[in-house]
Amino acid sequence: MYAKLINPKTHGKAAYTNTGSCAQTLNYLQHEAVGEGREAAFFTSESDEISAGQLLHTIDTNVKGLRATEAKFYSLVLSPSEQELAHIGSDPDKLRAYTREVMRQYAQNFALPGGRQLGPEDIKWGAILHQDRTHRGTDPEVVAGTAKVGEKRAGLQAHVHVIVSARNAEQQLTLNPGGRRQRFDLMRWQEAAGRQFERQFGYVAQAHEKLRPKARERDTTHDAGRLDKIAGRVARINLLVPPEQRLAAEQVQGIAVSRQFDKTFYRMLSRVEERARDGRPIDNAVQLLTTGREQAFTPQRQAATALHAVQRLVRSTPAGQDERTEHVAEKPGRRSAELDIEM
Repeated sequence: MYAKLINPKTHGKAAYTNTGSCAQTLNYLQHEAVGEGREAAFFTSESDEISAGQLLHTIDTNVKGLRATEAKFYSLVLSPSEQELAHIGSDPDKLRAYTREVMRQYAQNFALPGGRQLGPEDIKWGAILHQDRTHRGTDPEVVAGTAKVGEKRAGLQAHVHVIVSARNAEQQLTLNPGGRRQRFDLMRWQEAAGRQFERQFGYVAQAHEKLRPKARERDTTHDAGRLDKIAGRVARINLLVPPEQRLAAEQVQGIAVSRQFDKTFYRMLSRVEERARDGRPIDNAVQLLTTGREQAFTPQRQAATALHAVQRLVRSTPAGQDERTEHVAEKPGRRSAELDIEM
C-alpha cells in the first residue's frame, strides 16, 4: 500500500493547486474518471455517492480563518499494489470502506494541544475511485520502448484520490499534513495505512508493499564542538542571574542532545540569554529548553518579573533623573514571549 500526500509545487500538475477553490482539482479528477468510461461519482465518510458540486461546496465553504495565500485543502492518494487489489478482487465497496478507515486514522494522527484527538466527524473530505493509470515518461516500460507515454498500464491499477479540507469541521483549527512532524507525522500515517489494509482484509504484505524509509542518520561530527559552545553560553548566562537561577551546563547539554540540537532548542536558548541580559527571571529555562513552550504564567511569576524589571530600572537610572515608567515595558518591536501554535 502506498499512501501519498501530493505537493502541488513539485507534482507538476496545476490541477492540484490548493490555495484557492478546489474546483480545478475536482474537474481534473472527474475528467480522469469519465475518461475511463465510468460515472464520476465521489464518496465521503457518510455517503457512497455525492456529486462534484456537493463536494465543491463542502470544501470551499470550510475555509473560515484562512488567509488568501494559505492552502485550503490537501490532495491524498491511496494506491494499493496489484497483489493487494487482487486479494480484494479490486472491489470498489471494499476500497471505499478502506478509505474511510484510513481517513479516520488521518484525523487521529494530528497532535493537538492538551492531548485532544480528532475523530472522523472533525474533518471534511471526499474521494473518488480511479480504475486505470497511464504510463509516464520515467516508467521502465517507456524507457525500454515497450510502452508509450499516456498508454494505460496493464493489470489492476485501482487507486483512490482524496481531497480533505485544511480546516476542521468547526473551522477553528488548521490541519496541515505536510507541516511540522510534531503536529502530523506523515510517515506514521503512511505506515498505518499499510497496516490497516492488512488488518481489514486479512492480507500479508510483501516486503515491496511496505513502507521502508531509509533511516536518516544525523551527522554527529560536530556534536563535541556544539556542546562546548553551549557550555560557554550557559556560563555567560550564569554570570547575569542570581545564584538560585543558575543553570547546570550538563543538564542543558543533555537537553540539546535529546532534541538533536534542533532549531527550537537554540531559539529557546537565545530567549533565555535575552531574559538574563534584561534582568528578567529565567526560572522556567529548563521547561523552555526541553519543550519549546512557556510554562503557565502564574501570578507569582508575573510578580517576580515585575519586581526584576523595577530593580533593573532603579539600578540603571542616574541619580536625580526622573524615572519614566515606559522603560519598564518591552522595547518597541520586541517579539512576545508567547509561542505560536500552528496545526
